[in-house]
Amino acid sequence: MVWPSPSLLRIDRSLYGEIVDHLNEAQPAEGVGLLAGVANGGERQATRFFRGTNLDRSPTRYTMDPVEVISAFREMEARDWELVAIVHSHPRTSPTPSVTDLREAHYPDSLLLIFGLASSPPVARCWFASPAGTGGSMGAASVREVAVIVDDAPVEPAAG
Repeated sequence: MVWPSPSLLRIDRSLYGEIVDHLNEAQPAEGVGLLAGVANGGERQATRFFRGTNLDRSPTRYTMDPVEVISAFREMEARDWELVAIVHSHPRTSPTPSVTDLREAHYPDSLLLIFGLASSPPVARCWFASPAGTGGSMGAASVREVAVIVDDAPVEPAAG
């Protein structure tokens, strides 16, 4: 499904806490998961977080277990949800997409929700990468930040 360009990601506080807990448990490796939900115009409403296993066990890369991805997509389809965001952490760096994150983003309608775990509390930032032409991956032509609302309170991006 092709949605309107996203302008907002809304997450319930308890779901946000579940995501942070999972990503912290994955340290020192990057944590990963999928965020399911629904779209209403440019707003994305998160409904469920699917925890993932980082098969790379790396602090700078992630590959979510394909069995978990397929299972998550089956449940999303059964519940009439869509993939809202690919979630992962940067254990030691800021929550901005790396070149690898953008090159390996294979779902052009989904957001990239990245948590920087180097600070306490963790900092979440959300990104939408517009694809550059055709092909299976982004090779992003442009990347822009999307606001995140947790229980109607914006998640502040990291300073500088």
